[in-house]
Amino acid sequence: MTAYPPIPPAAPPAVNYRTLPLTENGEPLLSLTGLSPRVEVHPFYREMGIPGALPDCWLREGAAARLLAAAAALPAGFRFVVLDGFRPYEVQLELYRRFREEIAASNRFATEEEVEKETARFVAYPTPDVETPPPHMTGGAVDLTVADEAGWLDMGTPFDDLTDRAASDSFELLPQPTMQEQRIRHNRRMLYHAMTSAGFAPYGNEWWHFDYGNQRWAMMTGGNAFYKGKRAFP
Repeated sequence: MTAYPPIPPAAPPAVNYRTLPLTENGEPLLSLTGLSPRVEVHPFYREMGIPGALPDCWLREGAAARLLAAAAALPAGFRFVVLDGFRPYEVQLELYRRFREEIAASNRFATEEEVEKETARFVAYPTPDVETPPPHMTGGAVDLTVADEAGWLDMGTPFDDLTDRAASDSFELLPQPTMQEQRIRHNRRMLYHAMTSAGFAPYGNEWWHFDYGNQRWAMMTGGNAFYKGKRAFP
């Protein structure tokens, strides 16, 4: 079994990433279906019946190329399962509404401000403004997991889990992990290092989310963002 370095703790954001300079390089959105036998497409929100969700997963051309490079970095017998890529504004709006309702209904937070802050950890505030877009509206954000011939690997939480266990490094912090927890930690490390080796930036609150070319990626890497938002497909 390949040994991977630990996932480092996520640094707190230095700035509001949506305030960073943003240009547009004009790259088209590409379908990920049939792109590679090592990239499987599973459009999660379409299967959930979210209004406006696409029946396929799409990324900008450059991000798709880097996804192929990341897939090639996986050990033999493993593949990516892409759950979401480009996300239209109406889908972002509906997900924000649903996540906020779920967090408010948990009764873990005393004020509206606390609910809003917790919601923002898991879904970016929706806006139709292509100059200050949520990451998924750029086509430069991807949600994914890893599978082998037996199916999806155990990552410790479901996709879109709204707890601290969803943090990329949460299984790095266990003082005496069980054998299963060690396997989960290994699986997360495999995903993390494959994606970051190809130039994606991780999002520390969600083990499944990675960015390239958008403002959040620019904040994490010090690069210049070159994917503006798109309100709808194409």
